[in-house]
Amino acid sequence: MVLPTKLSEARARYQQVSAEIVTNYESRAPLTTDQVTPSQLAEAIEQFFTVAMRLDREQGETGAILKDDVSQIGDYGLQLLTDLANWAQQLALDSARHEIALVSLGAANWVIRHQGEIRAPEIVVDALADLANLTQDPKTLEQLEQFMTATLGALTAFIQQDLEKTNPGRPWRVLHVNRAIVATRIHDPDTMKRVFDEFVQALPEEAPRFFAEGMAQMINLNYPQHVRDVMEKYYDAWCSRMMH
Repeated sequence: MVLPTKLSEARARYQQVSAEIVTNYESRAPLTTDQVTPSQLAEAIEQFFTVAMRLDREQGETGAILKDDVSQIGDYGLQLLTDLANWAQQLALDSARHEIALVSLGAANWVIRHQGEIRAPEIVVDALADLANLTQDPKTLEQLEQFMTATLGALTAFIQQDLEKTNPGRPWRVLHVNRAIVATRIHDPDTMKRVFDEFVQALPEEAPRFFAEGMAQMINLNYPQHVRDVMEKYYDAWCSRMMH
């Protein structure tokens, strides 16, 4: 499995699923609404894809575009996709909501490729969590960890401005935790150590609980010994502090 991060593929996926959401909404919609409708969102999202793909053609897929322009365009696209995903949820279209979340990875990757900042990360974090729950393949998990790392790198300014650093539900905190879980499931000690070191630097207050739960999973799920050894090292370093 290859992560669905290509913009052209994201657009094709989007066009298929947006039609389902629009049709479903219009079949039961009130005559008037004060909300932006799915059809209006769909039109605006098409404009986002048109602009992003035109810039790729003109500047190259990693070409230089003003950072703030990239960030603003990406924020526009991700906010629209978030709104459409919310409509899918309201209409009880769970599969469509999942598909729209996956589409957001193409938009996020566009921002990352052009060295912008991701300012609306919630839908991206949700999509990555969905993929992590659905895959067991080590190669896919490696791709997932790499994309999570790139996403965290694009959130730098967002994290610095986030005043809710103690709220465990904040998207950047969720992404750090999920990335550490994915790194464990890859079964590669070097990846685990790299990700764990960055995890404890970012969220030291979360470390004791994470490694305590991780050690329990080592036993319950019968992880290989070389994976247990790494987890035990961090468990000893962080959980022993709770005991003294």
